Amino acid sequence: MKCIWKNFGLHDYYTNTTCYYAHIAVLDGVSTIGRRFARRTPDLVATYDAFSGGVDAVKDGDIATRAASDIAGQRMSFSLAGPTGPAGASAIAGVHVKQLAQLGTAGPTGIAGFLRIGGVDYDAPPGTPSPDMASPVYSTWDVNPADSTPWTTAALPTEAGIVSS
Repeated sequence: MKCIWKNFGLHDYYTNTTCYYAHIAVLDGVSTIGRRFARRTPDLVATYDAFSGGVDAVKDGDIATRAASDIAGQRMSFSLAGPTGPAGASAIAGVHVKQLAQLGTAGPTGIAGFLRIGGVDYDAPPGTPSPDMASPVYSTWDVNPADSTPWTTAALPTEAGIVSS
C-alpha cells in the first residue's frame, strides 16, 4: 500500500513524502507506538482437516476459493508460515486469527478461530458471518490460553485453525 500525505510531526516541515506501510491497524484506544505486527499465514494441514476445500483453499489468498463446513463442530487446522516477529520482542499484545467467512444456505451458523498448544485446542467464542457476502470474523487471545500468562515469542502457537458452530 502506498500512502502520500503531509506529515509535519515526522519531518518537522510540511512536505509531500512517500511512506510505505505493510499493515494499517485501526484500534480503538490502543496505542501502537513502537509495536510491530507479524503476520503469519496458513501453510500445511495440521491436526484437523474436516472442511471441504481444505487448507489449500484458505492459503491461496483468492476469495473465490473457499473451505466449507456443512456440520457444526468440524475443524480445520494448519501450521503457520511467515515471521514469528522481531527478535527480542519484549511484549506481545495478543494473538489474533482473522477469517473471511460467509454463511451458507444450510449448515453451521457460526465460526471461530482456535489455537492448538501442547495438543490442546483453545477455542475463541464463535462469530456469525454475513449470509450475503464474505465478512471478517476475528478471534483474539490477549494472553496465552494454556496458562494465562503474557505471550512470549517461545510460547506462540505453531498451529491454528477454524471450527464451525
